[in-house]
Amino acid sequence: MNGELTFTMTADHVRLHGFYSAASGPTEKIVGDCDAAVLIHGLGSNFYSARVLNYFAKVLQSMGVSTVLVNTRGHDMINTSTWGVGSRSVGAAFENVGDCVHDVSGWVDFLKNKGHRNVLLLGHSLGAIKSLYSQAHQPHPDVQAIVGLSATRLSYQRAINSPNGGLFRETIQRCQQLIAAGQGDAPIHVPFPFPTWMTPNCYFAKYGPEETYNWLKFVDRIETPTLLLFGSRELESNASFEGLRDEIGAIATSLYSGTFDEIEGADHFYSGKFPAVESRVRQWLTSGC
Repeated sequence: MNGELTFTMTADHVRLHGFYSAASGPTEKIVGDCDAAVLIHGLGSNFYSARVLNYFAKVLQSMGVSTVLVNTRGHDMINTSTWGVGSRSVGAAFENVGDCVHDVSGWVDFLKNKGHRNVLLLGHSLGAIKSLYSQAHQPHPDVQAIVGLSATRLSYQRAINSPNGGLFRETIQRCQQLIAAGQGDAPIHVPFPFPTWMTPNCYFAKYGPEETYNWLKFVDRIETPTLLLFGSRELESNASFEGLRDEIGAIATSLYSGTFDEIEGADHFYSGKFPAVESRVRQWLTSGC
């Protein structure tokens, strides 16, 4: 894929890196007249290793849409990023998901400075949540469409009542104890919903009872045309998606312009199903929703 390594500076002075590629095919008429796209990675990933996003960068370029594959400040598990005149440890273990409003705006502004008019956000997993959260809480006027692939549901109530609810409760309680002891910023190993490293403050904010990042609670604020796509296998066998079909059905009529769909037989990473995902996304982008 031809392009250039690049960077943007967010409003709170975090330097983020990415890879910009100009459109390679004839311009197609797509929803929102988008001529550029920001592609946002999931938990602990980055702009160069997210396979599904690298695939879609090429798809979009062939449709006449320029792309920038981006890092958010939550890229990789732990990294050191430039922050103002200094640097600090960031990454998935430390990230405040709500800071995505700055990261997304920074990358949209980057594309506007490149001369692009209207922008599509395409995110996978936590990247899909960031796409939705940013446009529900701090919408950028130049974002005209959103494609969210497998937006994980971050629900305290679902987790506490899941088959592994006991393990989740123990993890939450451990985080609360460490926060109370003034140790909320030191990463610990957490076993739920999967083994990883995260600070107690980060874990409690992401999975705690306020459900701040449960997209089902704020997706109805988004007025931008939105496609939310899932794999049927993850909806049936992934604890983070248990019961999601029913919950989506309950809110579907309250959405401004949201579309939900499934890819039959697909898992969370759409293994072996990229052509099917491409077909559905192309159809949505070019049908005017």
